[in-house]
Amino acid sequence: MRNKLKKSIVYKLFLVTTLLLVISSICTYSIIYMLLPNYYHKYKKMTIENQLDSIVDNVPKLDINNIEEYLGQISFNNNANIVVTDEYGNVIYFTNVLKKGLVAIPKKEDLSHFKNIEKTNTRSVYTSYRKIKFYNSEEKYNLYLTAPLQPVSEASKVLFLLIPYIGLVVILISVIGGLIYSKVISKPLISMNNVAKEMAKLDFTKKCTVKGEDEIGELSQSLNDLSNNLRISMEELQRANEQLLDDIAKEREIEQKRREFIATISHELKTPITILKGQIEGMLSNIGIYKDRDKYLKRNLEVLNDMEYMVKETLEISKLESQGFKPKKEQVSLSKIVEECICNISFIAKRKNIFIDKDIKEDLFVYGDSKLLKKVVNNIITNAINHSPENEKVYASLYEERDEIILKMENTGTYIEENEFKEIFKPFYRIEKSRNRKSGGSGLGLYIVKMILDAHNGKYSISNSEKGVEFKLCLKKYSLKN
Repeated sequence: MRNKLKKSIVYKLFLVTTLLLVISSICTYSIIYMLLPNYYHKYKKMTIENQLDSIVDNVPKLDINNIEEYLGQISFNNNANIVVTDEYGNVIYFTNVLKKGLVAIPKKEDLSHFKNIEKTNTRSVYTSYRKIKFYNSEEKYNLYLTAPLQPVSEASKVLFLLIPYIGLVVILISVIGGLIYSKVISKPLISMNNVAKEMAKLDFTKKCTVKGEDEIGELSQSLNDLSNNLRISMEELQRANEQLLDDIAKEREIEQKRREFIATISHELKTPITILKGQIEGMLSNIGIYKDRDKYLKRNLEVLNDMEYMVKETLEISKLESQGFKPKKEQVSLSKIVEECICNISFIAKRKNIFIDKDIKEDLFVYGDSKLLKKVVNNIITNAINHSPENEKVYASLYEERDEIILKMENTGTYIEENEFKEIFKPFYRIEKSRNRKSGGSGLGLYIVKMILDAHNGKYSISNSEKGVEFKLCLKKYSLKN
């Protein structure tokens, strides 16, 4: 605790301030004590000399018989003895101070001594001399002014005797002043230090409340600015980290899906390749039923066509999944696309005696890639026909609702289990468990639909309806803002 106190800025400021005040007081008192006698002597001498000069200037205006009051006042004010003599040393005037015995009158034999000496100094008195003339008198007189210097030594003694008391007062004032000064100066510094410690703990909620236009106030504001900038940077860094983690998770998910996709497509291709290999080996060996080569070559061609279609679909998916892929969006007439797709696929419906009931509103435009949207509509209609029993109906409707274009495709006579809806948009998923490509397809159609609609920010869903199964997709209506 003691070491911590010694290291604190309060203690250091208090100690330094107190010592400075004590040392300054001692130096000041010592300077006064040492310089006071000399300064007092010089001051007293200067006062006497100035007073003599004043007398010399004013005496010519006075009569010799009227000088008593004037010189008496000067003598009283300066605690000085004034003596006036003629050129022969005869005393013409002396002040009443002499009568009190404060200063001795110069002897007659000493007056001639003062005639040739301007000033005389002793340790206790100071004497100075001037030549003067009175009003209406041609005769010159000698004026001597003697002043005692004893009071300065008495003052020095008093100062010396007061040293213990003054020292005690100085120390007390220094301690109190040092304590107040250290508290005032250290308080904002301690406050800013506490804020800095919280900043080091990444807590940016604390703010410096120190105000002022000096350097400490500027430092307080700088700390607040630094705290705010660090908080913003930390929030941005946290968001960036979260985004990075999210990107990593998505990348892992994509990689996992890619592996699953490759494994699935490998399995899907392995089956027809095995069939082709077995049939070709049988035909080459003329074994049993495979002697009829024309029949099985036709079947092999069908298998190869299915494989070719699967490869095309796979390439399409690879293109859609590539990071640099962006749909070539433009104004597209969805009405025209739906009409064309229904017209192109109608022959498949006729084979199964399926009636397509369409309600397509004209001139409905969306903002998207024409080729990709045609692929979507084509896959949806083909799915509806392929998964409908013979002699059923397919209802196709296209209409506008607020700022959206909605396409509904409903095929009757079929039903999807609820647990299959969450799997239906996955690659190679078939509702037809027999995995017959003619009835179940490749399992890639709806997966491609999902990827294209996601790229267009479209909404889509599949649900059971009263008559069968309904597919619904929504796209933003085209506007100049797109």
